[in-house]
Amino acid sequence: MRPTAVTSRGSSQNLSPLDILTAQIGRLLRHPAYRRESVVSSLLQRHLPKDAGYAWNGEAALRDRLGRAALDAASIDHLIRNAQAEIQRLRGPSDA
Repeated sequence: MRPTAVTSRGSSQNLSPLDILTAQIGRLLRHPAYRRESVVSSLLQRHLPKDAGYAWNGEAALRDRLGRAALDAASIDHLIRNAQAEIQRLRGPSDA
Protein backbone atom coordinates (compact mmCIF):
# COMPACT_ATOMS: atom_id res chain seq x y z
CA MET A 1 0.00 0.00 0.00
CA ARG A 2 1.33 3.44 -0.91
CA PRO A 3 1.51 6.25 1.63
CA THR A 4 -1.12 8.93 1.31
CA ALA A 5 -1.22 12.55 2.35
CA VAL A 6 -4.05 14.95 2.88
CA THR A 7 -3.77 18.12 0.86
CA SER A 8 -4.86 21.57 2.00
CA ARG A 9 -8.20 20.93 0.29
CA GLY A 10 -8.75 17.80 2.36
CA SER A 11 -8.41 15.27 -0.46
CA SER A 12 -5.86 12.49 -0.23
CA GLN A 13 -3.36 11.50 -2.86
CA ASN A 14 -0.94 8.61 -3.29
CA LEU A 15 2.66 9.60 -2.85
CA SER A 16 5.66 7.76 -4.20
CA PRO A 17 8.77 7.44 -2.02
CA LEU A 18 10.49 9.98 -4.31
CA ASP A 19 7.64 12.44 -3.71
CA ILE A 20 8.04 12.00 0.05
CA LEU A 21 11.81 12.42 -0.22
CA THR A 22 11.42 15.55 -2.35
CA ALA A 23 8.98 17.05 0.16
CA GLN A 24 11.27 16.28 3.10
CA ILE A 25 14.30 17.77 1.38
CA GLY A 26 12.19 20.84 0.52
CA ARG A 27 11.27 21.26 4.20
CA LEU A 28 14.93 20.94 5.14
CA LEU A 29 16.11 23.46 2.55
CA ARG A 30 13.52 26.02 3.66
CA HIS A 31 14.36 25.79 7.36
CA PRO A 32 15.94 29.06 8.57
CA ALA A 33 18.70 27.21 10.48
CA TYR A 34 19.65 24.93 7.53
CA ARG A 35 23.35 24.90 6.61
CA ARG A 36 24.36 22.42 3.92
CA GLU A 37 27.80 21.82 5.41
CA SER A 38 26.31 20.73 8.76
CA VAL A 39 24.28 17.83 7.30
CA VAL A 40 25.52 14.61 8.91
CA SER A 41 24.67 12.05 6.20
CA SER A 42 27.12 12.13 3.32
CA LEU A 43 24.57 10.39 1.08
CA LEU A 44 21.96 13.04 1.85
CA GLN A 45 24.49 15.82 1.37
CA ARG A 46 25.39 14.38 -2.05
CA HIS A 47 21.77 14.69 -3.22
CA LEU A 48 21.00 18.12 -1.76
CA PRO A 49 20.83 21.03 -4.19
CA LYS A 50 23.34 23.84 -3.71
CA ASP A 51 20.66 26.54 -3.36
CA ALA A 52 18.33 26.83 -0.37
CA GLY A 53 16.21 29.28 1.55
CA TYR A 54 12.62 30.07 2.41
CA ALA A 55 11.75 30.89 -1.22
CA TRP A 56 13.36 27.72 -2.67
CA ASN A 57 11.01 26.23 -5.25
CA GLY A 58 13.06 23.62 -7.07
CA GLU A 59 10.95 20.56 -6.26
CA ALA A 60 10.36 19.60 -9.89
CA ALA A 61 14.07 19.77 -10.76
CA LEU A 62 15.01 17.92 -7.57
CA ARG A 63 12.40 15.20 -8.24
CA ASP A 64 13.77 14.74 -11.77
CA ARG A 65 17.36 14.60 -10.52
CA LEU A 66 16.51 12.07 -7.80
CA GLY A 67 14.66 9.96 -10.37
CA ARG A 68 17.66 9.96 -12.69
CA ALA A 69 19.90 8.90 -9.79
CA ALA A 70 18.17 5.48 -9.90
CA LEU A 71 18.24 5.08 -6.13
CA ASP A 72 17.14 1.75 -4.69
CA ALA A 73 14.41 1.51 -2.05
CA ALA A 74 16.89 1.22 0.84
CA SER A 75 18.74 4.36 -0.26
CA ILE A 76 15.50 6.32 -0.62
CA ASP A 77 14.40 5.17 2.84
CA HIS A 78 17.80 6.16 4.27
CA LEU A 79 17.53 9.60 2.66
CA ILE A 80 13.98 10.16 3.94
CA ARG A 81 14.92 9.18 7.49
CA ASN A 82 18.04 11.35 7.44
CA ALA A 83 16.20 14.36 6.03
CA GLN A 84 13.61 13.98 8.82
CA ALA A 85 16.40 13.63 11.41
CA GLU A 86 18.09 16.79 10.12
CA ILE A 87 14.81 18.72 10.33
CA GLN A 88 14.30 17.48 13.89
CA ARG A 89 17.89 18.39 14.79
CA LEU A 90 17.35 21.93 13.45
CA ARG A 91 14.17 22.27 15.47
CA GLY A 92 16.14 21.60 18.64
CA PRO A 93 15.28 19.46 21.63
CA SER A 94 11.64 19.02 22.51
CA ASP A 95 10.28 20.56 25.66
CA ALA A 96 8.91 17.22 26.87
